Amino acid sequence: MSSVIGLALVLLLIGGVVLTAALLMGRRTRLEIEKRVNLVAGKRETPGFADGLGELLKTRKFDARVRRIFTIGIKYTWAMRSGALKLLLIAALSAGGMWFLTQQLLGLSSLLAVAASAAASFFAPRLLLSREQKQTERMFVDLFPDAVDTVARMLRAGLPITVAMRTVAVDGSPPVSRVFGLIADELRIGVPLEEALDTNSREIGLPDFRFFAVAMTLQFATGGNLTATLESLSDIIRKRRAARLKAKAATGEIRLTAYTLGAIPILTTGALLVVQPRYLTPLWTDPRGHLILVLAGALLLLSFLTMRKMMRSVTNA
Repeated sequence: MSSVIGLALVLLLIGGVVLTAALLMGRRTRLEIEKRVNLVAGKRETPGFADGLGELLKTRKFDARVRRIFTIGIKYTWAMRSGALKLLLIAALSAGGMWFLTQQLLGLSSLLAVAASAAASFFAPRLLLSREQKQTERMFVDLFPDAVDTVARMLRAGLPITVAMRTVAVDGSPPVSRVFGLIADELRIGVPLEEALDTNSREIGLPDFRFFAVAMTLQFATGGNLTATLESLSDIIRKRRAARLKAKAATGEIRLTAYTLGAIPILTTGALLVVQPRYLTPLWTDPRGHLILVLAGALLLLSFLTMRKMMRSVTNA
């Protein structure tokens, strides 16, 4: 009876999230159309409580607040762009899938199933946001040397630093253009160069950009040949990236071996389910089999995370 009630609650949660997402998407589209029509007609909007709520849901504040829930403990979140609707939908689907796996397939207690579903609803969007952050950081590191070369060439031509920053923001590719655009906007409103670079470098947290900010700040404070410094910095960043790629290529065989060893238990279990299904029946029917499955999955996950950490300690050096 408790399992039926728990399953009903999870289904209601999923349905509520999907319905809320549909309503918010429809409201967002309608508000955007109304805003464009009001701009053409020259109508002045009078904000009220409903309009304020609509603006909250329509703007990025609502997305940022939802992302903040799933990024507790993560230091750098500047590259995370997933919206609130997407994150809530993933959380609901993850909770429903984990409930079905733990309650219906493994037959665990309702308390353990609820705990596992809650953990899945939190960590699935968190993993998605972390993946976005890592991918954007890799793109930034790949494109950053070209941006540094552009700034150095424009400074060598006698143009001011504000023009160089704005040129990279306009002609560059994201995410580098977005970061340089923020710096150019701050410089245009009167923020000192040292403060703008320091603030953005602390928010981004990438060592390459931190080196760039420190080099720019020191050269402006003490004087010297800034273009030569930037060219040397760009060359160092490219060499560091080449070293990381060589390390990744050198560890390719080890990574493939780790993936193969991790896949063998899963493939063996699948083959046994096809050839001799009764051989694995105690794993689904006996409580001790449930414990064996949980321990096996946890050990496989632990080994995968360990190998991943070891590989990243080499390739990210």
